[in-house]
Amino acid sequence: MALTAGILLLSRSRSFGQPIAVNVMGDSGDIALVKGPALVHSWVLASCGIGRELGAGALVIVPGPADAPLAVSISEDGVGDWFFVDRAGRGVHPATRAFVELCREQDPRLRELARDLRDAFTAMSCPTEPALLDLLFGAPAPPLQRLSLALRAGQAMSAGPRVALTRFFDSSPSRLPDPLEGPVDALALARARQEGSLGSFLDRLSLRVRDRVADWFARYFEADDQGRYLALVLPMVELLSHIAALPPQTMLPPLPAAADAVAVHLGSALGASRGESDASGELSSMFRFLGGRFVEEARYPVELVFPPPPDGELARWQWFCRATREAADTADALWRRIVDPAS
Repeated sequence: MALTAGILLLSRSRSFGQPIAVNVMGDSGDIALVKGPALVHSWVLASCGIGRELGAGALVIVPGPADAPLAVSISEDGVGDWFFVDRAGRGVHPATRAFVELCREQDPRLRELARDLRDAFTAMSCPTEPALLDLLFGAPAPPLQRLSLALRAGQAMSAGPRVALTRFFDSSPSRLPDPLEGPVDALALARARQEGSLGSFLDRLSLRVRDRVADWFARYFEADDQGRYLALVLPMVELLSHIAALPPQTMLPPLPAAADAVAVHLGSALGASRGESDASGELSSMFRFLGGRFVEEARYPVELVFPPPPDGELARWQWFCRATREAADTADALWRRIVDPAS
C-alpha cells in the first residue's frame, strides 16, 4: 500500500464549527517504498513538498544514490512512460553504451569516429554526456522530440547558445526524402544504402557539412565490418532521416511544458545524490504534518481502489504518480461538494 495507492479510504467530518478531518484507513507500515533518484514534473507531488526544486515550479527532483540511474518521466504528472538515464558514466541505452565503448576503442580509426561525433555534438552546444545520449535515444517520444529534448538539456547543462539546425541543411532542396520507420534495424540500413535512401538524407545537408558526414559513414562501414557498433549507428540514421525530412527553414517541434522543465533541470537531477530516499514516505510525513492520521475505521469513507504496487522501479514510479494524481482529483471533487454542494 502507498499513501495514495492500493486501497485507500479517506474519512471526512463536516460537523458545524469543526475543521474538516482527513484520515487514511490502514497501517502506515504497509506503505510501499518509491525510491529515488527520480525527475518528474508533477504539481501534485511538488505541492506536497516532495522533491520540490525551488524556482522551478512543479518540477520534482528526488535524490538517491550517486551511482543509481535516474528515473525520468517527460509526461505531465508522471502518468506516462518512464525511462532511465545514466549517472555513472556508462550509459543505460544500448546506443549510449556503444558510444562509450567506441570512445575507448583500441583501433585508432574507431576512436577517431568517436572524436568526430563528439565534435558534431559540441557544434550544437550539446555535450556527449551519457545521460544526454540516454535522453536522446531512450526517451519515450518521437525522434524529433527526443532530439529537441537532448539539445535543450545539453544547452542548459553547458550554458551554450542555442544553435539552429537549419544552418546545417540545404535551404532549397529539390525534394524531401521520406523518413525511415523506426526502429531501424541492420536490414533496413543495408536497404537504405543499396537503394540510395542514405544518400538522399545526406543530400539534405549543406555543402560544408555533407562531405564530412558522408566521409564519417564511409569510414565507419570500413572500420566496423563486423557491425559491433550498429546499436549506435542505427538510431543515428533514424534521427538523420527524420531531420532530413523537415521542410526548409523549419524548426524542431516545441517541447511540452513538462518535458521542457525536465530537460532544463536534468543537470540538477544528475547531481542530486544522497542515501536511500522514499517519495512515498515523504508524502506520508507531509500528511501527518498537516494533521492527517492513520485510523482503523471511519464513518464516511471514500474508497479509492488501485492495483497493487508493481516490482519494477519505473513501473512503481508510474503507479505512484498515477495514484497521487487520481487521489488529488478525487480530493478536489470532494472539496467542491463540501464548500459548494449545489455545483
